[in-house]
Amino acid sequence: MLRLCRFLIITIGCLTTWPELAVALRNVNVRIPSAVKRGDNALLICNYDIENDTLYAVKWYRGRREFYRYTPKENPAWKIFTKTNEIDVETTKSNASHVLLRNVPTSISGKFACEVSADAPTFDTSIVAADMEVVELPTQRPIITGIHSRYRLGDVINGNCSSDYSKPAANLTWWINDIQVPPNFLRVYDIQRHVAEHLESSVLELNFVVTLHHFIKGRLKLKCSARIHDIYAQESEKLIEEDRPRILASGRSPDMNMYPFDQPGDADEHNELFLTHKNADSSAPSILSIAKLNSILALHLCTFLIVLRLMGPDGRVNASQRHCVRTKRLKGVHSKELRSLWPSTPRSNCFCKDYDEGQSVSVR
Repeated sequence: MLRLCRFLIITIGCLTTWPELAVALRNVNVRIPSAVKRGDNALLICNYDIENDTLYAVKWYRGRREFYRYTPKENPAWKIFTKTNEIDVETTKSNASHVLLRNVPTSISGKFACEVSADAPTFDTSIVAADMEVVELPTQRPIITGIHSRYRLGDVINGNCSSDYSKPAANLTWWINDIQVPPNFLRVYDIQRHVAEHLESSVLELNFVVTLHHFIKGRLKLKCSARIHDIYAQESEKLIEEDRPRILASGRSPDMNMYPFDQPGDADEHNELFLTHKNADSSAPSILSIAKLNSILALHLCTFLIVLRLMGPDGRVNASQRHCVRTKRLKGVHSKELRSLWPSTPRSNCFCKDYDEGQSVSVR
């Protein structure tokens, strides 16, 4: 016990007399990539300042297992430990500060540590660690589903962005017109794990109501980006057109009644013409309107000719002649079936025809 106390006193005295011996090993740090693509090489660097002391050994660990050791006083100076044969060290490019790992697999992801030891008299030792993840990248860009090509104001846009089969799962982000979407528009799903392949997939849902400010010159751009650390970044876009009501030359939209001769009662729901316009496609109203116009012009011409025949030499209609004119609905348009102002005898027929009904207008 007395000898131990003397040894400690001498040691403390020496360290007090020569303080530079107390900390001979300085500035130990590592440069380890945070992520490496599977199959690539990974360079691990261990920096240190041993000052005036002598290096005893540099050891590299994956977790708690040593896989590489460099001892300058031995020959060869490097040594590989076969317990961790998943790690392939390129010895020709490895030394006291650098270790090159070849064709890294995903199974070696984890914590890597460098331990530096000084030789006598200090035998100082320092160890520093950092994480490295070996990444399996997706084989394709993120996929956007459920988004249509056209939307109207007030519509709800609901779609998903997915990135499949990677390790780890990609971080997904939605953008509207290059502005990141706030969290209240998003729904994050749990990571999908594919056990057999040891891979993962991620899905991010977008849900929002289209408003006027979303459309820029009638267009809205949706973008989904996928990132894995700093070694993978891909994105997909979807352009959306504003679905506006089509305005025809008349100033009316296609779903309005295009019939130009509107009269009271024409818009009755039992009106055959009204139903035809409402149910037919956009080309039907114009064709039907032309046919109706021709029919009405023919009726007006018939009326004019009959009145001319009833006029006397003085230009007046004989008051003794009876006026028999009745009105009926002609396929949704008020027209006149004329029974001419004609003497009771003899009987005759008007040469005008009702083009819509296909029957002669009888004049008695």
